[in-house]
Amino acid sequence: MASHLTEYRILYRDTDSMGVLYYGRYLELFELGRTEWLRDAGLRYRDMEQNEGRMLPVTQAECRYLAPIRFDVLAQIHTAVHGWTSSTLSFSHEIYDSESGVLCATGGVELGCVGMEDWKPTRLPEVYRQLMARLVPERRHLRLRLR
Repeated sequence: MASHLTEYRILYRDTDSMGVLYYGRYLELFELGRTEWLRDAGLRYRDMEQNEGRMLPVTQAECRYLAPIRFDVLAQIHTAVHGWTSSTLSFSHEIYDSESGVLCATGGVELGCVGMEDWKPTRLPEVYRQLMARLVPERRHLRLRLR
């Protein structure tokens, strides 16, 4: 499962005064996509915190807005692993208007693994490293690039 599809219906509360998805909400859709990607891979973020004492704060985020997406449209969030190291993960995202098929936004997010008590960088849990090794065998460092 190198890529994943999540859907989200754009609610009225998600839109700005122009009737389109507010620009900050795209990052929330990215988060939804990667959370569901991990969940479908058998990894719950909550378990990492509770069982491993580690967190994945965002260290870099990018978004390019290409076309508006409007209220009541079903957004399709395509999420894929972009790269990883022993202590970082990055995901790339594409958001489509499912009605028109138009690509509305592209972007990516880099996450760094830290300990919950001291916030110092630490290695990803072994189960995460094993999953990434299977899905993205060449460990690439992450520098996100928008298309």
